[in-house]
Amino acid sequence: MITIKFDTFKHTLEYYFDGIDRTYENVTTIKVNEGYYEVLQRQQTTDKNAPLFRLPINNTIIEFVHE
Repeated sequence: MITIKFDTFKHTLEYYFDGIDRTYENVTTIKVNEGYYEVLQRQQTTDKNAPLFRLPINNTIIEFVHE
C-alpha cells in the first residue's frame, strides 16, 4: 500500500512505499482523476503547476495535514 502525507499549509508531500521514503516540496494540490490521484507540483522555472506523479486510488492512503 502506498501512503502519502500532504501538508496543505507547508505544501509538502511525504511518500512512503515498500521501504522508499521521499519528501517533495512545492506540492500545490492532489487531483482526483479516473482511477488515480495526480500530484501537482509548482515548477520554479515557469511558476506553473505540472504533474509530479500519478498514484492508483485503490492502493493509496492519503493523510491530509493542515498545520
